[in-house]
Amino acid sequence: MKGKGDAMLKSTLAALLSSLVCVALFARQPPRSPAGQAAAAVNPTGELRQIVPGHYVYSFTTYNSGIIVTSEGLVVLDALNSEATARAQREAMASTIRQPVRALVSSTFHDNYSKGNVAYADVLKIGHENYRTDLLELMRRGNVSAGEQRARLPNQTFRDRMTLYLGGKEIQILHVGRAHTRGDSIVFVPQDRIVYLSELYFANQFLFIND
Repeated sequence: MKGKGDAMLKSTLAALLSSLVCVALFARQPPRSPAGQAAAAVNPTGELRQIVPGHYVYSFTTYNSGIIVTSEGLVVLDALNSEATARAQREAMASTIRQPVRALVSSTFHDNYSKGNVAYADVLKIGHENYRTDLLELMRRGNVSAGEQRARLPNQTFRDRMTLYLGGKEIQILHVGRAHTRGDSIVFVPQDRIVYLSELYFANQFLFIND
């Protein structure tokens, strides 16, 4: 049964990649200078840009968060490195896109993409089951408070794939095996032919395979 499921998932991924016209990537950019990093620590505000109609990216220092726009609200991909950064992103989305956030999909459990989850307590938080397990272990090792643990953990997990239907859009959330971490998610919007890769793609360098 597992072999059949793996084959189906690989077939889906192959079809996905072969059909893409436009790809939105959460590319990790080259690191900033120490002065730039210090400035970012003081000012958590990033930049919100439209990639194509219905799809935005919010960039902060070397990291990016994707935004899928539907007629019923937004789906955010990765919440970045702090509550302050995530709240700045939410303010930018509210003033520019003017749609409520309905769901947060998280891919990398590392602090730079999970500390911002705290700012999304009011939405459905989704992550792979390994993402949840590894994030919980990371926070326990770091003696993170129980309250912050609850705020950062997803309240919906999946094993191979799940699909959201929101505002007339089909949003596929896929797990295709270990990559940057063992709980990475790929988000695919078939009708727009857009895929969000999170940290499965690094700009100008080979993918860092770690956890």
